[in-house]
Amino acid sequence: MIERSIKNSKLKTLILLLIVSISIYLTGCATSDNGNNQSNNNDSLSSSISSDKNVKIHFINTGNSDAILIQDGKTFTLIDGGDNDDEKLMVDYLNNQGVKDIKYLIATHSHADHLGGLDSVVKNFNIENVFVSNGSAETKSYRDFINALANKDLSPSVPLENNKFYLEDSYFEVLNTNGGDSTNEQSLVLVYTNGNDKVLFTGDAEEGTEKEILPKLEKVDLLKVAHHGSRSSSSQEFLDKINPEYAVLLVGKGNSYGHPHQETMNKLKKMGVKVHRSDECSDIIFESTGDGVFTSCKDGSYNKGVREDGNSGKSNSNTSKNNSFKNKQNTSNSEEIVYFTPKGKSYHSTKNCSGLSRSKKILSGTIAESKKNDPCDICYGK
Repeated sequence: MIERSIKNSKLKTLILLLIVSISIYLTGCATSDNGNNQSNNNDSLSSSISSDKNVKIHFINTGNSDAILIQDGKTFTLIDGGDNDDEKLMVDYLNNQGVKDIKYLIATHSHADHLGGLDSVVKNFNIENVFVSNGSAETKSYRDFINALANKDLSPSVPLENNKFYLEDSYFEVLNTNGGDSTNEQSLVLVYTNGNDKVLFTGDAEEGTEKEILPKLEKVDLLKVAHHGSRSSSSQEFLDKINPEYAVLLVGKGNSYGHPHQETMNKLKKMGVKVHRSDECSDIIFESTGDGVFTSCKDGSYNKGVREDGNSGKSNSNTSKNNSFKNKQNTSNSEEIVYFTPKGKSYHSTKNCSGLSRSKKILSGTIAESKKNDPCDICYGK
C-alpha cells in the first residue's frame, strides 16, 4: 500500500486505488478466458501473442496418412489420426507424450487415411470438442469413428470459419467449411498461430480449395503439404501466396501412389523451401517459439516417391531419433473414395481428372465397389 502524508486526501487515495485494482482485475478476467468453445470473431485479444514457452507440433509417422499433435503447455489438439491399422500406434504415441485430455479433435475429412485411427483415440482419451468437415462417407472407418463418439456422448460439429479456437495462448482458425465436389476438397484447412509464428494445415485439399481460400491466406512459417505431395494440390499461386520457409510431407516409403509427386517437389525446391519428410525422417517434431520455428529433423530430399511392389505406403523407416512405435507394411486403402465409369478400366482419385473429361456418366465408390484394378496413370502418377 502506498503511504500518503496529506491527511485530507488519504481516504480518497485509498478509494481510488481500490477502484483501479478492481478495474484491472475485471479487464484481466474479460481477456484471459480462452474458453472451450468458439470465440467471437471480434475477439479483443491481439492476433500476435508473444510466448516464452515453445509449442510442440508432432507430425506422427503413420506412413502415407496424416496424424498431427499440437502441444501448447498441457493443452493438446489432434488433427487426424492415421489409418485403420494405426490405432495402437496412435494410442501409444499420445500416452508417451503425457496426453490425457484432448481439447480439440479434428478430422479434416472422411477418408480412412485421416480418421482410421481416431475411433481408438476417442475410446482411450478424454475429448472436449470434435470438429469435422462438411461432408460424410458411408465407409466402415467413418462409421467406427461416429459410433465411438456416440458411445461417449460426443457430438461432432462443423467449426465456424474465421473464429479463433484457443489452446492456451495459441489458437487456430478454420478457413473453409463449404465442402466441395470431392472428399479431398472437403478437407478443413486450418491456420495455427503462436505469437508471430503461423502454420498451415491442409488435409488433402486440392487446387479448387486452394483457390477458394486464396484471399484469406498470408505468409506462413510452416506448411503441411496437402495430399501427401500429390500433383493435384500445391498450385504455384497457392505456394506463392503463403511462401513457407519449411514444409512437411507425410508420406509412406514405397507407397502405391508415388507420393510425393515430382511436380510438387520441383515447386518447393525452386522456391527454396526446406522440406522434411516422414519417409526419410520418421516422426517430425517442430517447435514454435512464438518468434520462429525449428526442428532437429534433417533436411529432406526433393525426390519423388518411388513405388515398391506390394507396399502401398507405410514407412519401414526406423531412422528418426524420435522413434516410430511401429514399422509396418500397408495394403491398399480399400476404403478410399474413387471415381470411375461403367465401361472404363481404371479408377480415378478425382472426378476432375482429364481422363474423365469426355465421360457422360461418372460414378463414385470405394475401390472394391468400382471393381476396377487399374489406378489411373494421370491421378496416381504411375
